[in-house]
Amino acid sequence: MFPTRFAILLSVLFCLLSVHAVYAQNAPTEFLTDSVTYIWPTDASRYLSSTFAETRSAHLHSGIDIRTWGREGYKVFAARDGYVYRIGMGPSGYGNVIYLRHADGSFTVYAHLNRFEPDLQAYADSIRLIDYRFELDHYPRQQQIYYKQGDVIGFSGSTGVGPPHLHFEIRSPDYTPINPLLSNLSVADNLPPVFSRLAVEYLDSGTLHRTGHSVIPVRNENGAYHFGEITVSGPAGLAVNVHDRANRTPNVYAVHSLVLVSESDTLFKATADYFSFANGNNMFLDRSYPILSQTRRGYQRLYKVSANRLPFYSKSVNEGVLDLPEGTHELQIVARDIYGNESTAGLTVRSTASVDKPLSDGVYIPAYPSFEFQNPYPLYRWDTDFKRLSNLLLASSSSGLSVTTQASSQPVLVSAERMSARKTIAPGEYDILHTPNQKLWLQFSEASLFDSLDVKVSISENPASGDLSVAFSPTDLPLQQPVILNMILPDNMRNQDGLALYEIDHNRDRESFIPSRVSGGVLRAGLTRIRDLRLDRDNRAPWTGTPSFKKNLAGQHILVIPTVDRDSGINYRKSTILINGERGIIEYDPDRDWLIYYHPEFTPDASNEITYEVFDGVGNSRTGSATLRAPQ
Repeated sequence: MFPTRFAILLSVLFCLLSVHAVYAQNAPTEFLTDSVTYIWPTDASRYLSSTFAETRSAHLHSGIDIRTWGREGYKVFAARDGYVYRIGMGPSGYGNVIYLRHADGSFTVYAHLNRFEPDLQAYADSIRLIDYRFELDHYPRQQQIYYKQGDVIGFSGSTGVGPPHLHFEIRSPDYTPINPLLSNLSVADNLPPVFSRLAVEYLDSGTLHRTGHSVIPVRNENGAYHFGEITVSGPAGLAVNVHDRANRTPNVYAVHSLVLVSESDTLFKATADYFSFANGNNMFLDRSYPILSQTRRGYQRLYKVSANRLPFYSKSVNEGVLDLPEGTHELQIVARDIYGNESTAGLTVRSTASVDKPLSDGVYIPAYPSFEFQNPYPLYRWDTDFKRLSNLLLASSSSGLSVTTQASSQPVLVSAERMSARKTIAPGEYDILHTPNQKLWLQFSEASLFDSLDVKVSISENPASGDLSVAFSPTDLPLQQPVILNMILPDNMRNQDGLALYEIDHNRDRESFIPSRVSGGVLRAGLTRIRDLRLDRDNRAPWTGTPSFKKNLAGQHILVIPTVDRDSGINYRKSTILINGERGIIEYDPDRDWLIYYHPEFTPDASNEITYEVFDGVGNSRTGSATLRAPQ
């Protein structure tokens, strides 16, 4: 017998209610009940240097940073009873870190530690000494190591990223980072947020692609903020540069919520309570990435790019995009911190556009610019180095290159023939963009892009300098996951040592080394951003200073070798140090530029023979030796 329509409707309704109930039961913040209490995780201070969801280089900040006054070695406490779920050590990211799991399945995280408490440090060292490896990412056997609330679990430091501070996180049972100030933890704060600047991002009336922006400074009259009057002739989005403050500290923080209001109607609201790590790099969409890249300031958008998956946005009209009828409109931007302190900034918008077809809530706002906004930079960079200038001038007379100079001290621009390819790449699909001669190809995974991207890549060899350049149009774009670059090297580069790939940051006029590998004449590298590239040679060995004995915070002897390589960085994994012929764990501190010999049982002899070999990122090395007497 077939069920009646009424029974079917009841069944569907029951399923929907069940789904809603499951979702509600698994809300990331649900575990933060009144019975869940934390203690402050360090004796360093009760002041913050950073708070939750702040702008970082490639993601949102997933916790709070507690000030340690530029010092290391403050006690770090277990904020709740829990067992050690995971420990990690290394020179980047979280550095030395402890993850505790609690009875309700939630987690706390303690990062950038100088070292762990003695028993846990001995446990970690015993694992590292198996193969003398610096890095550690280890999950102890369940409930093998247990701490009570208030137990000392480590000591504050600056590992991973400086300066010294304690990074502390609360994560839900499903590993979602939660704003720690939603718990019983708090700081003294009765100060309202402060507005600095407003950006108006202009959008194409047909496609809503971003076409440019202007920045407006705020006027502050006795705490009353106003951005004056702007004129728009089509759709636009606002992005605000605003920060929070707290009592008795000079640091500035991200605000907790932003609201855009027009004549009492809420056009947009965002609140930063939690986000998943899978979407942490959506920071590039929540903030205006073009402005962030140019200014290093995080302008938080008051509209939502369609590819943005962050859970911050509770209300919007037209996704927050302004598409106003002709006339004058008064807007208000309200910024609040987590304690309810708030500031309001006014804005007058004069619209000169007659809106025939108003936007709807189903509007799609692209994450990437249209192809019309091409790369404004030449394939070869301007170079004012006199030695290179001389080489280029000499090469021009014999190779036929076009070299243009106005004076001997002026930059030169070398033009070379390019090989180009253009394609539209869609997200959610594996795709390859390659040049016509198949000598360069880019592999886009299903998760590489936030949105569809119409992109052109050009490659050219510079006979004068011997390097290769790769240019993109448009350029300087964020990626969700890396794109794999593959390049068949010219014959004259295949057997050369020291090949180094550099990412070009035109906004800051600097280059950054990208690790790559060469196999069978093909260079491969992972690109974390779409940026112009240069392939050159690094034939300089690292610089090394005089080795010396020091003591760490535990009073153990270590050997320190100052070492610097500004071209391709230090390869600490490949570098070696022997003391009296004995191996140790080779650690690296990139902030101090130290290569460190560490062994928990090392004690210097009266006379100690030191031998070392330090490698850079492309294989250049410097060897050395020294005889050191035991420190007094």
